[in-house]
Amino acid sequence: MATQFLLSVVSPDKSVVEEKVDSLIAPGTEGYFGIWHGHVPLIAALRPGLVEYTDSTTNRHYIYVGGGFAEIQGEKVTILADEAERATDIDIARAEAHLEEARKALRGEDSSVDSMDAVLEVERAVSRIKAARAAR
Repeated sequence: MATQFLLSVVSPDKSVVEEKVDSLIAPGTEGYFGIWHGHVPLIAALRPGLVEYTDSTTNRHYIYVGGGFAEIQGEKVTILADEAERATDIDIARAEAHLEEARKALRGEDSSVDSMDAVLEVERAVSRIKAARAAR
């Protein structure tokens, strides 16, 4: 009996993952949720955070997503992310620099980040850093 399903994670500029997985945890707007083989059909809004999945050898993999939607249908889960990156590809120094720029905007200092977007940018930068550290 098959216990895997196909996971597809795409962002506007690239396909990040296309592989069979055993389980998935995703950052829904109402909190993290899990998906296993045979899950009921669902469409869920995602917030910035970590997507964690396990492969057939029970290895854990992490992907940063900057929000978007997850569609669970049959034997396939598709994540349409605003932005997505494998945790192993994230440059932690760059993410930390972006976090500091967003924090400057929140403090009212000169910053390349718009003050209206600063809270979301902090959340995105922190999620990137968590993903990168989880993968190491």
